[in-house]
Amino acid sequence: MNRLILGTVAAALLLAWPFPARCEVVDRIVAIVNEDVVTLREVEKYVAVEKKSRYSSMNEYLRNMALREKLDAFIENLLITQQAKKLKIEVADKELDGAVEDIRKRNMISESEMKEQLKLEKIDYKDFLEGIRLNLMRSHVLARAVAQDVNIDDAALREYYDSHPREFVEEELRIQHIFVSGKRSDAAERARAALTRLDDGQPFADVAQEYSDEPSKGEATSVKKEELIPELRAALNLLIPGTYSHLVQTPYGYHILKLVETKQGESQPFDDVKGKIKDGLFRKESERRYKEYVGKLKAASYIEVKI
Repeated sequence: MNRLILGTVAAALLLAWPFPARCEVVDRIVAIVNEDVVTLREVEKYVAVEKKSRYSSMNEYLRNMALREKLDAFIENLLITQQAKKLKIEVADKELDGAVEDIRKRNMISESEMKEQLKLEKIDYKDFLEGIRLNLMRSHVLARAVAQDVNIDDAALREYYDSHPREFVEEELRIQHIFVSGKRSDAAERARAALTRLDDGQPFADVAQEYSDEPSKGEATSVKKEELIPELRAALNLLIPGTYSHLVQTPYGYHILKLVETKQGESQPFDDVKGKIKDGLFRKESERRYKEYVGKLKAASYIEVKI
């Protein structure tokens, strides 16, 4: 089950705008932020590079994000970047190289594969690197301006632990698993075929024997819920014992999970989960302060939106 417990590609998003007689894309100013002019092309590039630097799905953007929402995110990013210049914060090449290496490791791709994917999605590699550099710069600004003095004491940790008892009960699951490796050229078709066989009523273990690349071949295995990667945890949250999931895509391939049994264990001791609670409370407080900080930057800035 090693693929289940490992930690977790966007495409360039082009917006349709009117074309003149010579079929050239019309660029235009969409905002002015202090001394910086923002053009439509810059916002489009920001969306493509920003999402690619995190390697998440573009479908969410195609479905849910309107141009104004993208522009708001771009303006926030620009304000933070302006602050970085004022604070003389820079990102060293070594740090940038480390961030790129981390992206490649998390997505299990080589440098040549990453460059080829960027090329297919019409994202310039230099723009990609600049996007990552800006993300790192933004993190440094926020760490200095927002999170530096966030202090979560033991009393707050204990209060959270005592008021959320069910959150710290270890849950053990017995599951069956069909895994189709993303390295297969026909991975998506093979995974859909396996799901069709299940929908037709064939036993899970029989389908796993034929289609799964996982050594367990559909044998029921016990796992702890917190050990699973987020995509698989989310899928299992929708199941009751005896049911199986939809196709779940991860960086490793396609998964189908069947929940066989759920066992409630004992509560995890406070000392064992104290670090986890602290991280969660720190993140929540940092997000609150970030919104407050960006609000102050906006209030103190000249921002003219032209759409």
